[in-house]
Amino acid sequence: SSLIAGYGSTQTSGGDSSLTAGYGSTQTAQEGSNLTSGYGSTGTAGADSSLIAGYGSTQTSGSDSALTAGYGSTQTAQEGSNLTAGYGSTGTAGSDSSLIAGYGSTQTSGSDSSLTA
Repeated sequence: SSLIAGYGSTQTSGGDSSLTAGYGSTQTAQEGSNLTSGYGSTGTAGADSSLIAGYGSTQTSGSDSALTAGYGSTQTAQEGSNLTAGYGSTGTAGSDSSLIAGYGSTQTSGSDSSLTA
């Protein structure tokens, strides 16, 4: 399925889905999904997913995922993931991951990882 949500909304999409969220929203996408979050939002994407989050947001992506975070955000990526963090953010990537963090941020990467602060 494909879900495109509006402002101040809550979205939940099934596996192999695409979810695009609006402002001040909460998103949950399951395995094999694509999740694009809006401003001041919370995004959770399942394994084998791609999550692109907005400003002042909190992101959590499953294993074998790619996470791109916005400004002033908190990111958590599991094993085999790629995490690219924004400004003033906190990033945590699992083992076998690549983490590229922005300005004034805190980064923690697992074993066998590449971290660029």
